[in-house]
Amino acid sequence: MRFVALPNAHALAHVSRLLEIAKVLRERGHEVLFAGYGKYLQVAGWDGFATRELPYITVERVVHAVRTQKLWELYRAEELETFIAAELALYNEFRPDRVLIDNRPTARTSAQRAGIPSAAVLNVHMSNYRAIPFFSYVQLAGGRPIPGLALADRLENAIERQVYDRLVMGGLNRVRRRMGLPRLYAYEHEEGDLSFLADVPEFNPVSHLPDHARFIGPMTWRNTLPPPACLDRLDAGRPTAYFTLGSEGLEELVAQLEPLTARDVQVVVAAGAADLSAIRTPPGVFLEQYVNTDLLLPRCDLVCCHGGNGTLYQALAHGLPCVVVATHAEQHYGGKRIRQLGLGRAMTLKWLRRQGMGALVQAVAEVLATPDYRQAAQAFAPGLRTWDGARLAADKLEGKTTA
Repeated sequence: MRFVALPNAHALAHVSRLLEIAKVLRERGHEVLFAGYGKYLQVAGWDGFATRELPYITVERVVHAVRTQKLWELYRAEELETFIAAELALYNEFRPDRVLIDNRPTARTSAQRAGIPSAAVLNVHMSNYRAIPFFSYVQLAGGRPIPGLALADRLENAIERQVYDRLVMGGLNRVRRRMGLPRLYAYEHEEGDLSFLADVPEFNPVSHLPDHARFIGPMTWRNTLPPPACLDRLDAGRPTAYFTLGSEGLEELVAQLEPLTARDVQVVVAAGAADLSAIRTPPGVFLEQYVNTDLLLPRCDLVCCHGGNGTLYQALAHGLPCVVVATHAEQHYGGKRIRQLGLGRAMTLKWLRRQGMGALVQAVAEVLATPDYRQAAQAFAPGLRTWDGARLAADKLEGKTTA
């Protein structure tokens, strides 16, 4: 079979989830072409997959829209038609048997237009099936048994779906109408004929689940990067915190980590593409560009991240508590769940900027010093290790029957 994989290549998670499935498909003799627009498309090329650039919205617009929650600015009708036309041209050239999608809403429309079956990877909170709304009254109550909160959450979910449908996906539905395609509601644009939920129900529960959708468990990047340079320098007798917060504000962050190292905490910071030459690191702070987390996390005691599901699941699978610094609502959704389940602390970047970086250092120190967080994460870990999402997805794509 031939597959075209269409991720939102502005985010590593959306590329890497399809990449893990593609690796299994390739092992089984299938051909996969990756296409999209964004700096992480090249990651598929690192694993030997052919890639093709397709037009898409800019990363600057994505960042602005999600951080300001002006999501209606994401998709412009005239651009959507351009994206769909480019996708259709690619299908006409490559002749795929199925289209794989991860957070590229136009791909479902173009696949339907071309008559090609589709399959999508998505998180529960980006579906119409989520049980927990982005603004949850139950979470806000902090576990207090206040009557009516569950009903309030159901109503909130309905309102959130309606707003997303009208404000964010209204333009795409107008394009679909002109193409003679049926209307999709809210997050149905993120789905496919098959929908693979890269979650576990214990962390991200659903209110209901139709037959075409199923949980496949966490989907995280199994990269082949070498061991981190600092690995042999870490003292096994001291606690280690892993920070992966991107390159924005990196110099300020590193400068504020000295109080942690003064408490005998070692800190490994993933810097990504940032220039490290001008950054002074206190003793006990190690800067790495990109990290093979499968090799690093067994040596760590805590993960500090923005709250992307992939990173959270990586940490929890190793039994590590988390401190989340969310930059937008989708990340804060994961962070609030971490807090609700007693798996760590959560805050927003906006709040942290008001409080100062010292508040983050204090939160990390508190989680490291409180055994309950580590014990909760260790108890959560076994349920994550039983999933093999890439093979489950590949089985379904090949038409195999799985439980």
